[in-house]
Amino acid sequence: MSSYKSTNSLTSFFPSGNFNTAKRKYIYWFCAFAFLMAILAFGQDYMSSILNESYFDIGESLSFKLFWLLFVPFLIALFYSLEITKSRFSYTGYFVCNSILVLVITLTHLIIFSLLLFIILNMIDNTSWSFTYLMTEKLSSRLYIGLSMHTIFSVIYFWLNELEQVKQGNEQEYGQSLKVKNGQSTTLVDVDKISWISSDGAYLNIHTAEKKHVIMDSLKNIITTLPENFKRIHRSTIVNIEQVGQLKSRGNGDYDIIMDDGKKLRLSRNYTKPLRGVLL
Repeated sequence: MSSYKSTNSLTSFFPSGNFNTAKRKYIYWFCAFAFLMAILAFGQDYMSSILNESYFDIGESLSFKLFWLLFVPFLIALFYSLEITKSRFSYTGYFVCNSILVLVITLTHLIIFSLLLFIILNMIDNTSWSFTYLMTEKLSSRLYIGLSMHTIFSVIYFWLNELEQVKQGNEQEYGQSLKVKNGQSTTLVDVDKISWISSDGAYLNIHTAEKKHVIMDSLKNIITTLPENFKRIHRSTIVNIEQVGQLKSRGNGDYDIIMDDGKKLRLSRNYTKPLRGVLL
């Protein structure tokens, strides 16, 4: 085993699954959107006060923008709730449960928002605000926004789950062994034994420790059916990262990957961007 692997397994540098990564990016984007809406709403209040030459109360304006900021913890709560329910219910039960879940989280969001608003306004304003009034007003004016945001979030989450299941199905179909036809005979190549795959026109060369196999396929197609430990490093090369020994920089943005069998392969700078923060 190489010194590189002895200190850090390359597998740990890669995401456990592309669609899990997609989910994380998805919730980050939704949270960023909520922050952006809060900033824009605050800016709108400020600009309105300037144009109308009226007093701008920063505390009161920020307190009303809490509605958007509270989306961050509640979207995260919804995300983890959907993760829990996805494997515990049938198809129909899943939709019924998640519909109730979206409604409950939306109502909780509005209740917490009204409560915080009630506390803040009574601290900064001499006028006594009624919690019942605030709750009723927010339910009538913000319920549709809350339901829309949480519903859109859950629908996109469901879509990502469907893509993930398709991906897993492809891996199960293709992940154990690879059929290699040679005339009238067919050889089953254990995918775990594949070290790297190179493209040669309309054909692919499947390299294992024992021998090289040739099949008619494309890298673009085969990468979608291989397990997650196979990564594309060049327009003509895919490697099994579990059989990578070392990674050496060429100093120009490219890298040399040294496989366990001593084979040196090139990691092109064009394929380093998706691996930054993971492999590099």
